[in-house]
Amino acid sequence: MSSALERLKVSRSTFFNHVWIYGGVFMVLLGMMLRERAVTLLGVIPLVTAGGSYLWARYSLTNVEYERELSESRVFCGDSVKMHVRLTNRKLLPLAWLEIEDSVADRLRISDRDVLPSGTPGVAVLRMTTAMRWFERVTWNMTVECPARGYFPIGPVHLRSADAFGFFQQRERIPDIDHITVYPAIADLDSIVIPARHLFGDQRIVRPIITDPMRTAGIRDYRPEDSFRHIHWKATARTQTLQTKIFEPTTSIQFGIFLNLDTFERYWEGLDFERAEGAIITAATLASQAVEAEHMVGMYANGVVGGSDQALRVRPSRDDRQLEQILTGLAKLSPIASLDYASIVRAETSRFPIGSTVVLVTAIMTERLRSVLESLVRANHRIVIVTVGDVDLPPHPRIEVVPINQDALRKYIPDHHHYAVRMTNVPVPPLEVPAE
Repeated sequence: MSSALERLKVSRSTFFNHVWIYGGVFMVLLGMMLRERAVTLLGVIPLVTAGGSYLWARYSLTNVEYERELSESRVFCGDSVKMHVRLTNRKLLPLAWLEIEDSVADRLRISDRDVLPSGTPGVAVLRMTTAMRWFERVTWNMTVECPARGYFPIGPVHLRSADAFGFFQQRERIPDIDHITVYPAIADLDSIVIPARHLFGDQRIVRPIITDPMRTAGIRDYRPEDSFRHIHWKATARTQTLQTKIFEPTTSIQFGIFLNLDTFERYWEGLDFERAEGAIITAATLASQAVEAEHMVGMYANGVVGGSDQALRVRPSRDDRQLEQILTGLAKLSPIASLDYASIVRAETSRFPIGSTVVLVTAIMTERLRSVLESLVRANHRIVIVTVGDVDLPPHPRIEVVPINQDALRKYIPDHHHYAVRMTNVPVPPLEVPAE
């Protein structure tokens, strides 16, 4: 990280004030007039002390470099990051006292270091104090534990130093900020009872609906209606006639995962953090398995991504960084639903080709969502509903329901998410007034 500084003014001394300065000047002038060396020396001492202390404090943080290095910037929930802090004094002036305050997200854990609360919600302070000689370097090594998913900043840093007597202080701020992206945990499909092979396997069909350009089944002679991009040049050179590729038919060209963060049917009823986090972990697990199976997978959610005002929307792709984009979006995702889930499913699936697989990860089922599912069935999409918790779903011959084991998900959820907040209208009993 850069060591650029934003310098602030030297703080005014609580010991030296205008009385000391004016008094010292007066004593010097008086001693010169009376030709008394003792009186002059008595006035010079506070002036020299105050001036020297001010200059010491003024230049105490000059050419002081603070560097922070993280071993990793992207980890999974439960992993840890090695943090290396290096402080260098590149001048002849020693530092009698130096205090470092590095801002850290309070959901991160610093091992072997005291982290103090700050006045900003969600932010803690990592404090380190030391003294430094001229041209000296001090290092600290610590471990940052990441027990919860999220996008966590580390920084900015505030440095504070003073002169040897502590009369004046100098403060400076390092504005650079590092971030740690903590991905949601990837659960074991067997432990949460999801049939991986059946869920992610391609469904072969008798009548081809879609062909997958990533799966070549063979070659044949070129026809005028064939795309020029699909010509098999090696076979053409071998046979001396134009040959085109034949692609394997499949119904899971696009694999769209739609994450529902609603845990109650009406938003004013509250939020069940455990079920919401369980749904996020389930969605991350499904995305990881779909990418591993080489599907064109996308991720959608009705929550806002932190640092923006947009909902999570990662369109299906086979890009090498597709899983990284999905997990980063889930890491930054707020567990509070802010958009209508049924509207997102309807709008995004309208761009899917016929026969795509649509996976809904949800903890509830509403009438609006039921009507959307009916339209998806009529559009010949393959529908899979992965339920988190108890969800009332009537049987449908063309909709597959996969209930997951919520108890098995609890070991992947941080302790502070094991609770629910539900707002209910509790009737207040009438007040009984005792008879006189």
